[in-house]
Amino acid sequence: MKLDSHGYSPTILHRIVHMAGVVSSFDVAEEALKVVGEITISDRHINHLVVEIGHQLQHERDTRTARYVNQPLPRQATQATPAVDLAAVFLDGGRMRTREENQGPGVHHPHWRETKNAGFHRMQSQSCEEDPQSDLPECFRNEAYVEKLVKGLKNLKKEGREEDPDPESRATAQAPRVSCKEQAAWQPETLFRSSISSLATSDDFGAMMAAEADARGFFAAKKKAFVGDGQSYNWTIQQRWFPAFVAVTDFVHVVEYAYSAAKAVHDGQVSRWRQYVEWATKCWKGQVQQVIDELCSWRDKLGSMTPETPENDPRRAIHAAISYFQNNRSRMDYPSYRQRGLPVTSSLAESLVKQISKRVKGTEMFWNDGPSGEAILQVRAAILCDDDRLAVWLRTRPISPFSSRCRSGTLATGA
Repeated sequence: MKLDSHGYSPTILHRIVHMAGVVSSFDVAEEALKVVGEITISDRHINHLVVEIGHQLQHERDTRTARYVNQPLPRQATQATPAVDLAAVFLDGGRMRTREENQGPGVHHPHWRETKNAGFHRMQSQSCEEDPQSDLPECFRNEAYVEKLVKGLKNLKKEGREEDPDPESRATAQAPRVSCKEQAAWQPETLFRSSISSLATSDDFGAMMAAEADARGFFAAKKKAFVGDGQSYNWTIQQRWFPAFVAVTDFVHVVEYAYSAAKAVHDGQVSRWRQYVEWATKCWKGQVQQVIDELCSWRDKLGSMTPETPENDPRRAIHAAISYFQNNRSRMDYPSYRQRGLPVTSSLAESLVKQISKRVKGTEMFWNDGPSGEAILQVRAAILCDDDRLAVWLRTRPISPFSSRCRSGTLATGA
């Protein structure tokens, strides 16, 4: 059976931990394993195993990160076989509720923490001599679609402010997705993905991202893109660890700011929609400076904002839009990105956040600030990778009888 110290074979242990990482709770995993897998194990024991395996995955991740960071400079990029056509890195934040550990039964000092989540997509794309889609996509010209999109973003931002006043731990808003049926030929296609997730600081997470990207051969890719929203730490990570990657600001957040500004300066529904379409189209065409100039004209007309300006005052929306576009205009050359076959939205990152949150965020769900919170993120992220990471780790970890098969540097091969 090749049993480990728990008396479980790697196969059985994989079934237990995998089930715990995909269902809504450990007690549900207990019942599912009993009915489907004919495995009798308590929810408490499942929790213990998840923390243990998650901690091991964390240690392996941190060891690999330290090995990458401590390489002599300049670092030699790992080569993937076959070579990567387009390496796309997506970064976004999520939320999970945690509590202080070692405080006895119950929930002590509950609070929200930000999860940082990164997706690494090996993609295939094609370059074009001209902009392959110069017109604003139909979904961004659909009023019902845009209204729902923006409302979802604003609601989640409001939720973040109310539940967690600390701006350093505020999560990126994630809008409910409405299907956009357009799938133009220029849009890149994912061939393989991996992911990482952590409660770490942005400084530490950036190094983890770089180590994961190198293991996939991303730094030797023919084309490279780094996609994120407007949060400053996204671009700090990009500039420090991914300077050769083309930085792309998520166009969905551009839509949010353009729409909110249009609502601020026009009372009538027809006029505000016309204004939004005009600004969104200019941004899509790369004419961001024109939008900034027009917004500045509206700011001058309405007057400057002060600290006492009410939250619902139009001047706040104008100020926010101007700041967002000015801070991100160097990352908003969308015609060029489309010509090169690069992604222009962070929908894949938001999808990853949603998949992570499906397991870690729920009613009356709390995780310890210590091992259990980080552990469940490691297990969940491993399950979402296309490299069967969890099963491979359980077969090749040092305690496993299969550990002699573990090879360093195998992640880049065929990924």
